Amino acid sequence: MQRSLLSIVQSGGQVLAWMLIIGLSLYFFMDNVVAYLFGYRSPIFGSSLLNNQLWVVMHLLGGSLALLLGPLQFWPWLRRRSLALHRAAGRAYLLGILLIGISALRLSLVSPCVPCRISLLLLTLFTLLASGLAWRAILKRDIQTHRQMMVRSYVCVLAFVAVRIDDVFSLNFLFGSLEDPLLRRVVNEYFFSFVPLILAEIIMVWWPAAATKKPARRRPATAA
Repeated sequence: MQRSLLSIVQSGGQVLAWMLIIGLSLYFFMDNVVAYLFGYRSPIFGSSLLNNQLWVVMHLLGGSLALLLGPLQFWPWLRRRSLALHRAAGRAYLLGILLIGISALRLSLVSPCVPCRISLLLLTLFTLLASGLAWRAILKRDIQTHRQMMVRSYVCVLAFVAVRIDDVFSLNFLFGSLEDPLLRRVVNEYFFSFVPLILAEIIMVWWPAAATKKPARRRPATAA
């Protein structure tokens, strides 16, 4: 009975977590990506095709693929019912990651937040590395490593979202009121770029390793 109740609570928690993730992702998509379709142009958009316009469009396209297809990769029902669709969505997701990576490597060099350029560059490299290792693992039929690397990859994608939703993710409750806009932006960038990735690492690796019980040592048999 207790185990059944615990399973229900865990399932409910997972549903609520995914609802929050998908809701914030859609909010970000509507507030940032769709805004460009209605004529909004950030200063980073540049003035010509090769002067950032290509990179921004590539970033928006790749980010949309990764952001919207990411949850499908963690949907057990889809994997069980249509493995072909799961694989197709995975390939499209990795294509989105590739577009994100190529464009973000360029955009990190011209970010108006100069102190944030390092965090953006590192987050881009982590995203590409995790996604590439996930692809390599599935080619080797290493399912466990593939799933863990996909989690890391998707956490990095969500980090790109979190650092852009400053009004939603207020850091005041953690660090107090940050009056300096630049300081607030830098703390926001570094905190949401790397803390979620560290938490994912603790949950996937540290906690299971610490919870695993070592097998009891057998005492050597004594001579009669």
